Amino acid sequence: MSMVGLTEGKPVSPDGLVMEWIDAPFGPFFPGLPGGLGLTLTLDGDSVVRAAVSSHASGPPAPDLAAKDLPDRLAALSPLAPGALRELACRALESVSGIAPGPDAATARAAAVERERVASHLNWLADLARQTGLSWLERRAAALHQGLRAAGTDEIARRAPAIRALAGRVRRTPLLRDKLAGIGRIGTSGAEGIVGPVARATGLATDARADDPAYAELGFATLTQTSGDAWARLSQRLAEIGQSLDLIARAGAIALPEAPAPLPRDGHGMASLETPRGKATLHLILKDGSAGTVHLTTPFAALAALVEPMTRQMELAEALTAIASLDLDPWGVDA
Repeated sequence: MSMVGLTEGKPVSPDGLVMEWIDAPFGPFFPGLPGGLGLTLTLDGDSVVRAAVSSHASGPPAPDLAAKDLPDRLAALSPLAPGALRELACRALESVSGIAPGPDAATARAAAVERERVASHLNWLADLARQTGLSWLERRAAALHQGLRAAGTDEIARRAPAIRALAGRVRRTPLLRDKLAGIGRIGTSGAEGIVGPVARATGLATDARADDPAYAELGFATLTQTSGDAWARLSQRLAEIGQSLDLIARAGAIALPEAPAPLPRDGHGMASLETPRGKATLHLILKDGSAGTVHLTTPFAALAALVEPMTRQMELAEALTAIASLDLDPWGVDA
């Protein structure tokens, strides 16, 4: 067959070459990306022309769930941030009941969320290191992540110098800066609707903690970067790790949330929380002691929508790095 026959009807690349496009799956178990993420890239040679993102995670809680079971069931939705979703569920139930924790309890609960934020950012750092081939960083970040997940304030204080030292070493690693700088840049005009570290890395000072009285008590201030690329997203998370360690130290105690007692049987409640990946909101309607309506909004959809425009015409290896820098949580899907 002639070359004309082989290429007839095939799409034309930006460089004028005619090549067959290939759909290549990179999930749900691709190294450096979170488990459960469905990612299909359409490749024109080694360039990305289309990207599709989905979640293979389990669905939301079934209707008519007993109110007392809501914190456990919501926490089970996200292995990457179970404590944050448990806190969110308890806040929503408190909104229905009108019962709020005292200032000391609120700051101790905020410290538990911050502990999970540090652990989550370290886990993400280990995944990024795996993808970029930095085995020393993967091992160190993973070890610090494991040692922090259930640590008390004294243990966190003991580990804090090592965590801060790792963050400083990462900032001084030329290979990482060279690999990440300029990759997956998102400008403020393209950041509409996104939240969390990705938004703050573009310079947008959006953070649900800024309106939280418990965080005001701890002296919280929103941190931002400016360049909006993968390096800025790394720098943002490293800065947040240090800030979270400071907030935990100021709180002086860590407490896991508990549902209010007595539990309300009827009513509507709403709560928001800054998870490690951005603001999550829960709308809840209770009827006869059961959660008849549970509507959860998480950062996943807005962040996943960035993948297609961000990676278009990007070389494959750079595209995978850019996607990893978003820290997508396929388990935290809207419900």
